[in-house]
Amino acid sequence: MKLIISSVLFLFFLLSSSFAQESVRLKVMTYNLRFGELASLKKIADFVTICEPDFVALQELDCMTKREKAPHQHDKNFIVELGYYTKMFPLYGKTISYAGGFYGIGLLTRFPYISVQKVMLPKQEVQNEARALLMAEVELSSGDTIIVASTHLDYTSSASRDRQLEVITEILKEKNFPVILGGDFNATPNSKEIITYFEDWEPLSDDAMLTSPTQKPKNKIDYLWGYPKRSWKLVSSKVDSVSLSDHLPIYSEVELMH
Repeated sequence: MKLIISSVLFLFFLLSSSFAQESVRLKVMTYNLRFGELASLKKIADFVTICEPDFVALQELDCMTKREKAPHQHDKNFIVELGYYTKMFPLYGKTISYAGGFYGIGLLTRFPYISVQKVMLPKQEVQNEARALLMAEVELSSGDTIIVASTHLDYTSSASRDRQLEVITEILKEKNFPVILGGDFNATPNSKEIITYFEDWEPLSDDAMLTSPTQKPKNKIDYLWGYPKRSWKLVSSKVDSVSLSDHLPIYSEVELMH
């Protein structure tokens, strides 16, 4: 009898351990929209919806501007409309005031968020465009909590990006939960700043897949990263050849490991 009870308890332990170790699969995307110059928000949202992402890191989002290059986007709140069309929660981080409205970065999340934080990043020169990191603490259906983040780094110098990444990685590494970071880093995979600050991060996209410019891609400057390494596994990654922006979107399926 004792042998039977012991066997049952051992089996229960194995099943419980196996369940506890199950990974959570997520679909993540990063996309620089070039302030909607090349496509309507509905077309962009339709593309996002087809991909069925759980999270989208977005860059170059206007809000209620009257930008000369994009008259069809005048007085539109990009992140709110994208959230409406995709049925995802929209989050916005203003970086500058522009053309009567705002310009910045955003996040779309299929899961409810617990908190949101925006941090302005350092600049090398006063005249340089302001940049930011937008972060959200998100509650998954599995009960796990993770941090999702979006950023768009300075394009003018490696030194500027280096300082910005120093701040970004320092902030995100101090979080108590696993992190997914997406964005337009304006730096190639072999650049000093990428090598320096992401050595201990898990790449959640393929460096061989080029993202800019759209028609004849020559560079990879858009990324998805996971931290810490042990918490993330890349299942698949692709770049979609759609002409909705001057960047191509990265779309990856990842696993959150327990």
